[in-house]
Amino acid sequence: MRKKLLSILVFLSIYIAPPVHAQENSVAEMTPEDYISLKLPPLDSLFENAKKNPVVQIHDTKKEEGIGLLKKEKKSWLKYLSVGAGYHYGIQAYTSGYSDSATPLYYQYNNNAMSYYNVGGAISVPLDDLFDRKRRINNQKLLIKESELEKEQKLDELKQLIIELYSSIISNISVLKLKAEYMAFANAQYQVGESDFLNGKGDASALSSMKQIQINAASDYEINRATLNSSLLKLEVISRTPILKRNK
Repeated sequence: MRKKLLSILVFLSIYIAPPVHAQENSVAEMTPEDYISLKLPPLDSLFENAKKNPVVQIHDTKKEEGIGLLKKEKKSWLKYLSVGAGYHYGIQAYTSGYSDSATPLYYQYNNNAMSYYNVGGAISVPLDDLFDRKRRINNQKLLIKESELEKEQKLDELKQLIIELYSSIISNISVLKLKAEYMAFANAQYQVGESDFLNGKGDASALSSMKQIQINAASDYEINRATLNSSLLKLEVISRTPILKRNK
């Protein structure tokens, strides 16, 4: 009868707990059921989202800056050329007078609108700058390649961290499930022992032992839960993926 009662208490503690609304809980308030039902995104998805991490994106910025400088260097030959153009417009006016023995003096006014264009160009090439141009372009290409390699290196480091945290979370969820069951069993065992003691069927030392078992079980559960929470939060930050939120 006692074993049957103990089993019922364990069952009630683990499986018939009040419905949990995870969306109302923070990570500190998650129950064993929340952890057991937790679903992690696929690793490929975490790797892809990790590209949004600032330690990776900063190399994209460096690469874009390098591409801009490369384009500028490739067009630097334009500075050897100078082109000029001009347009002029004006009105020329003059007055002339005429007279002879048969013609009295008279004046004549004339004006003409005039316009003209002029276009010119020049080339001035510093030889040292011209011969050094290829080396400068190659240097810019190398800097761009260096940014790409640094990005890959940083992304690989993040992937390793993600894999370690991912494996740790899966392992800790399995362990947490067992520790939650053991904690529920210890709680139920203590409740039965406490009931027996109050009814004069048990002694104080046995009840004290049950209490110590209950405390140890709860302590182990909380240590494991803290490790799991830490790994989950780190994985969210590193992978830039809302893991806890998507499980609400």
